[in-house]
Amino acid sequence: MLKKIASTFIIKIAIAIINLAIVIILSRFIGASGKGEASLIVTTIAMILLFCNMIGGSSLVYFVPRYNTFLLFLISNLWSVFICILSYFIFKSVSLIPEAFVVPIIILSLINSFLATNLTILLGKEKIMSSTIISLLQTVVNFIILWLLIKSFDQVNIDAYVYSLYAAFGSALIISTILVLPYLKVISFEGAKKLCYELLKLGFLNQAGHVMKFASFRISYYVLAAYSGEAVLGVYSNGISLTESLLLISNSFATILYPKIANSNDKTYSQLLTLQMTKMSTIICLIALVPLLLLPSQFWIWLFGNEFTGVRQVIFLLAPGLIFYNIVLIIGHYFSGTGNYKINTIASLIGLVITVILSLLVIPTYGILEAGIISTISYIGIALFVMINFAKESNIKTYHLLPTLTDFKWLQAQVKGLLK
Repeated sequence: MLKKIASTFIIKIAIAIINLAIVIILSRFIGASGKGEASLIVTTIAMILLFCNMIGGSSLVYFVPRYNTFLLFLISNLWSVFICILSYFIFKSVSLIPEAFVVPIIILSLINSFLATNLTILLGKEKIMSSTIISLLQTVVNFIILWLLIKSFDQVNIDAYVYSLYAAFGSALIISTILVLPYLKVISFEGAKKLCYELLKLGFLNQAGHVMKFASFRISYYVLAAYSGEAVLGVYSNGISLTESLLLISNSFATILYPKIANSNDKTYSQLLTLQMTKMSTIICLIALVPLLLLPSQFWIWLFGNEFTGVRQVIFLLAPGLIFYNIVLIIGHYFSGTGNYKINTIASLIGLVITVILSLLVIPTYGILEAGIISTISYIGIALFVMINFAKESNIKTYHLLPTLTDFKWLQAQVKGLLK
């Protein structure tokens, strides 16, 4: 299992490095304001995708071993079409994003939702490596097309990024569809009504948590753009990207953990596995965070450009919350894998309430400092709630979820054994 985690982790590191290269290209060539626009586009696509996943999404991992895959595929994609059409009319009537971005965002959201369904089905079939490699391909295509448009075709504007997203999402969708097709051979509509109800029931509980989590984590983007401008958002989003890139560690563990728990009926085994993975991912996250904190401000200015002087401040503000949220990602997948989405939903509600209350207290002086502190407090609040509930269910003390010196030594021995 550790080898699977290591393989997934290596690919996710590659994805993170390429994503960093994309951030650098955008920052250097279109500046802080353009980077802010790019962040709004990606964030809005992610927001629409959350509602597409109300039926389907990550909850499909739970349903794939239990229901007809064709029916899951059909229902999930039809729902995505409905949500994207609805989103078009909403964004046309509400000035949340520039009007020129509405149509591209809707099209990209639809392609991305189809892709997400395919990747989740592959995860449900425990084709973890296939899903991960497609994600890598998507990132590679995004980088190559963006670089070619800017350097070879002299398209130094936000449109270059939009076109690169079309190419990345589209190519990944085609390949993932080819891989999913063998699982869609059994065409049956039996039990469709019941399945729709089950998908909506569990999917709503699961995604309600994700929607609230998204709001608590990304509401700062829209508030910063409104009160401090898109250039400030560009700086803040770069700091967010750097710190959140470390979450690929916990995501690598969670990618292995989720389908194993979803396919297991042994709750004790699932709890022990979750505890072990939580400690391992936290240790690795702590180690990876150190060099990020030690790099001086001049390094980030050299990397991104003179407009990005506040990146180091964002990293320091978010670092404590990042460690706690690393824990949330692992334990949250345990609750999702066992079908207990209520815990994650309540945890996300707590994070949203904290974010909204604290944000209202500092508006209109809302800036990078306020956004970073509020995000960290929200992360910690979510983590404490999830940790306490897992500890109760597993009959352990909450502090047992935190790594000890013994855990460090154990992980060191495992890594040495892996390298032999």
